[in-house]
Amino acid sequence: MRRILILFCLIFSLTAQALPHLDLEMTSAEYAQLLKQIPSNKNLEADDPAITTSLKLGERLSKWISRINASRSADAAIRLTSPETGRGVPIDKPNVYSPKTIKAILEKILNEMPESMKSVITTNGDLPTTTAIDDETFIIHARLLDRNYQSAARYKSVNSYRSYYMQAASKDVRGYYYLKENKIDADFLKDTRNIPASQMGAIKEALIRICYNKESIYNSCDKKLDEAIRKNALSSFYTKYYFNSISNWNAFFKIPSSAIRSDVHWNGNVMTVPFNTPSIPKFIPYLQDNIEDEFRFADWSLKMNFGIFPNGPLLVFQAGVVPHVNGLGGNQIVMDSNQPIEEYESQWTIRHEFGHVIGLPDCYHEFYDTNLEAYVNYQLDISDLMCSRAGNMKERIYAELKKAYGKK
Repeated sequence: MRRILILFCLIFSLTAQALPHLDLEMTSAEYAQLLKQIPSNKNLEADDPAITTSLKLGERLSKWISRINASRSADAAIRLTSPETGRGVPIDKPNVYSPKTIKAILEKILNEMPESMKSVITTNGDLPTTTAIDDETFIIHARLLDRNYQSAARYKSVNSYRSYYMQAASKDVRGYYYLKENKIDADFLKDTRNIPASQMGAIKEALIRICYNKESIYNSCDKKLDEAIRKNALSSFYTKYYFNSISNWNAFFKIPSSAIRSDVHWNGNVMTVPFNTPSIPKFIPYLQDNIEDEFRFADWSLKMNFGIFPNGPLLVFQAGVVPHVNGLGGNQIVMDSNQPIEEYESQWTIRHEFGHVIGLPDCYHEFYDTNLEAYVNYQLDISDLMCSRAGNMKERIYAELKKAYGKK
């Protein structure tokens, strides 16, 4: 039995190490690059037909748009994303995706798509150089199909790691978020007879979730909550689990002690971070302009100190790679060499990944919900740089950096 347990732990450890680092707002071009990195493996489960179809139609749409744009000026090009269209994934409106949802959404998209557009997307003929309809209508329907492609690509990318995502469900913070936002506390829960029936369902779900943060067994929490309701002891149930759920929430924002750098200097209103000078000169302003522009608050600012640092941060480019840093407080920022540094996605990514270099964790979450039989993801704060592409530097980031480095 002990040998089996050790083997399971080893397998899980290796799976966790290979887990792809995927933010929640990747573009279709980024997903296309990611899918190329997935090795063919006869032992892997075959793709669900809904996944295969959605990927095929999304790829055809991408080729069609490229063909259209080849004969247009940059100003007139068809574009499905921009900084202005960034929507984030709010915690109260999470993405929920599975072959079942992807299939249902695709059927709805195709049913509502103009026939002239649908006939091109769903056939294998030569792609036209025009949209056949007005650009605005084309973009509306293309965005829906593109997002469904992204869901299918993400499912294909993460599904072999399902055991990890099942365990990640215990870190779901939505229970804490609901109770905090709706000002539901121990006093509110003292007598179940005074709780409005319209709120009871949502409160029960939130309480089960904060229990799950600690117990990690959903059915056990469900039974414990039923018992608490029978005994009119919801207040005690809340008190037992709520403060642990606060710690669970804070873990998505706090710089862990293991990620605090020893080479960062905080002097007055300036935080100086060393960085190895890139060998290609154009990457110096790319780093400096983006990072120094982002990491500032009131009269405080971050400055990059370029030079040669054997144990300092450096920039590395690899073709087709998912951008990442080798751990919180790590030194190596790896970027995709296929993505032009002038693009918005690249500029946001270098800012976000640099946040990891100075110890800031991601504040988004993804897990597999066994009850829904689907993956669920969301961002804890869509206005925060470390959560969302729609986010920026915030006072809470400044406060966290000051706590980690301001008193050294």
